[in-house]
Amino acid sequence: MRLKSLCKVGAAVMLCAAMILPAGCSSEHKDNTAEITVGSGDTLAEMTIQIGDETGKIRFKLFPEVAPKGVENFVKLAQSGYYDGKTIHRVVKDFMIQGGSLRGNGTGGTTADRTEVPRETSDRMRAYYGALGYAEDSEGINSQFFIVNNKNPFDIAKTEENIAADLEEYSERLTDADKKTYNDYLSKLRAAPEEVRAKYLSNGGAFSIDGNYTIFGQAIEGFDVIDKISAVEVSAGNAIDDAQGIESKPVVSVIIKKIEIAVIPTITETQATTTTRKTIRPSATTPAAESEGQPESVDTSASEEVSDEAPSKSE
Repeated sequence: MRLKSLCKVGAAVMLCAAMILPAGCSSEHKDNTAEITVGSGDTLAEMTIQIGDETGKIRFKLFPEVAPKGVENFVKLAQSGYYDGKTIHRVVKDFMIQGGSLRGNGTGGTTADRTEVPRETSDRMRAYYGALGYAEDSEGINSQFFIVNNKNPFDIAKTEENIAADLEEYSERLTDADKKTYNDYLSKLRAAPEEVRAKYLSNGGAFSIDGNYTIFGQAIEGFDVIDKISAVEVSAGNAIDDAQGIESKPVVSVIIKKIEIAVIPTITETQATTTTRKTIRPSATTPAAESEGQPESVDTSASEEVSDEAPSKSE
């Protein structure tokens, strides 16, 4: 269903709770840890992507309440047509896909108003499978974004146990810097609330980048398209990954045809009392095949290095 069609029905049918409510019924779910609902006043982005000869769509709910500057920048860039024809230049399986660079190779980009967009991190927005966030380099945020494509489950409790055991067993072999790195990560794991632990275990994601990047949206439809992009053949060609021996440049062209923005119309109290009581929920896919996606030992540093480096932009 196209966004224009969604807007037309938005005033008549609420995509929210178990009944029609006055304007703002989705306001209590302004993060991507809770069940994702779509209701009046919500902003959606529909990304049309061509993968070789195939075309598909990914629909995201944006969260201006958590990342107002980030959402504003993305919306303005999309509405200006900036993303039309840009590439997905980087695909790292079980981590993320990245696109929106000016030159199509991970270099260049701009903010919508040519002004700085601040990093807006929040423990309300996590790097779950399907999360939409901004890549960064030494100059900060511009137009480049990433989508988390790892749907393997991440067991925070088990990872806590493994790292704590490794720290104790290998303590004498580790440098002070290594000890600090793993103790900091252990603290981060221990601080995760139960609802976050449950969602990472069921949905997967990239826990290691939580709190390091602006997450401003969450996919609600089109997970099959994310998976198709993640499955494309890749080769060397992206400097940040080449340095680690990781191939991440798509062999086939993956093009962002366009990104459309829509705001679900606000329904008035009068409209709510005369509207057919009907519930429509986004057809978000529940990830199926999953595995941890995080190192269990202090010796497996390669995957951690990928997560810590990315998402970033080539200089």
